[in-house]
Amino acid sequence: MGNWKKKRGNIGPNKQRRFNRRSGKMENFNERHKRPEANPPKKDDTENDEPLTPEMARQEERKNHPSKGFVPEVKVRTFRHCTCEGTELALKNQRLLELLRQEPRGYDDATGAHTVLVISQRFRRRHERHMRHFVAFLRESDIRYR
Repeated sequence: MGNWKKKRGNIGPNKQRRFNRRSGKMENFNERHKRPEANPPKKDDTENDEPLTPEMARQEERKNHPSKGFVPEVKVRTFRHCTCEGTELALKNQRLLELLRQEPRGYDDATGAHTVLVISQRFRRRHERHMRHFVAFLRESDIRYR
């Protein structure tokens, strides 16, 4: 009668073992996540003749920060209104109106029905470029909206 409950290898009581597909071996589970200590960056013997601007100094500080590492700066997003004209503008307004009619509607006290089109924040954000001419189109067409 064999001892089939016997643990294999020197894994200890609280260690899990997993098969590593890259190496093809069984390894302790936590050792996969251990990383070797990173070598500190070597400093060049030659120094740059150019002085650091405040922007460059801030970038260098961010690169060498121990907890974050280098985080690139995000370019400020500039908002631009659409440049639609003529038939393209009319078609875009019609497409937006069809999309808005698929959204949930608001309650109208005068008629007692849900007939008022509601421009939600999600809809506004998604079609932000066209809101200027789309709202003007709704006013001209006497379409009730909120």
